[in-house]
Amino acid sequence: MTLRRRHGLQSTYINLTPLIDMCLVLVVFFVLCLTTSNAAMRSMLVTLPAAGSADAPRLEALEIAIDRSGAISVDRKPTTLDELSRLAARAPSVSLLADKEARHGRVVEVVDALRRCGVRDIYYATAAPLEDL
Repeated sequence: MTLRRRHGLQSTYINLTPLIDMCLVLVVFFVLCLTTSNAAMRSMLVTLPAAGSADAPRLEALEIAIDRSGAISVDRKPTTLDELSRLAARAPSVSLLADKEARHGRVVEVVDALRRCGVRDIYYATAAPLEDL
């Protein structure tokens, strides 16, 4: 009479499908969050100066960025000062993101071009100041 062992060598099976599904859902979630975040939408690296008080820009504001070298971009597209005047002529308000290392003269040139086009609402983007702990 031959006896078989009924316990001991049972193969354990771990179903990885739910784990892989959840990982893919998390990847899609984080990719969507990054593509819709405001920081990911800017193509130019701009370090904003800190300010104690600020007004929030309007949603329909045209976004103009000036990097530290003085290059101008409108809604993440590089542009010149002449093209800026043409684009800003139909904008009711402008959100200006100037790097804190940008030359003051370049910022004044951009603001002057905007004023000549008839833009009256210019919002200066700033970073929140660090609070003393």
